[in-house]
Amino acid sequence: MSATQTSDKRRGVVVVGAGSGIGAAVAARFHDQGDRVLGVDVRFKEDTPWEQVVLDLRDLDAVGALIKRLDSDGQGWDVLAYVAGIPGTFDAGDVLRVNFLGMRTLALGLLPVLRSGGAIVSVASVAGLAWQVRADALAGLLDASTGDEVDAWQASQDPGYAVYSTSKEASILFSKKISGPSWQKYGIRVNTVSPGPTDTPILGDFKKSMGDDTIEFVRSTAGRHGSVDDIAPVVTFLASDDARWINGQDIQVDAGVIAGMGVGPYQI
Repeated sequence: MSATQTSDKRRGVVVVGAGSGIGAAVAARFHDQGDRVLGVDVRFKEDTPWEQVVLDLRDLDAVGALIKRLDSDGQGWDVLAYVAGIPGTFDAGDVLRVNFLGMRTLALGLLPVLRSGGAIVSVASVAGLAWQVRADALAGLLDASTGDEVDAWQASQDPGYAVYSTSKEASILFSKKISGPSWQKYGIRVNTVSPGPTDTPILGDFKKSMGDDTIEFVRSTAGRHGSVDDIAPVVTFLASDDARWINGQDIQVDAGVIAGMGVGPYQI
């Protein structure tokens, strides 16, 4: 089925990680603005007005089956919003599989499926801000297409380096690398959104993996933690036609905390 064929004039949006937190808020915003939403997650806590697909992102065969389904169902798809993520308190291999490899697999698999003018938006993190200085080190991970290859790459890395940061650095760098070819070949824009600490069910895990002091510093600087309603509108905007000339960007959504750390304060 050609990506241009469809029986539904509404945009088709796939939201991965739609079961809770930012992903659930993103799916709700797309649905409320009239898009046809397919929510994907390993579990859902409640029924939703959009279709749900239960899928373990660590299972690449299941991910591949989803790609084939979307390619052949004839409805037409325009947006991939990849919001799924697990914190660094989980097994390192699982963190890299869910936070990066699943996104890589879906993005590359859906580029020929999404209609021209569509978008891929992935939720990364300000924890991935070192992506540029780590580009050479991340090269092997960006080329990994299987779980075994991810594990082999990780085994050669410093075990003391936060794997969550690695996963988000890779997501940002990969998205930037494919953004040009994706636009030129398919007419698809690729961007990332990097929240600061956000009040979701896994915030406690981030406190354990990153330290209370780090999380508290960001909260005190910004005045509060972010909320899902601070992040979701940025995702839906980047997927909209209003953002049609924005490509290859990482948008930090953290009330300016990282910007201030980078340049220092100015007395006003």
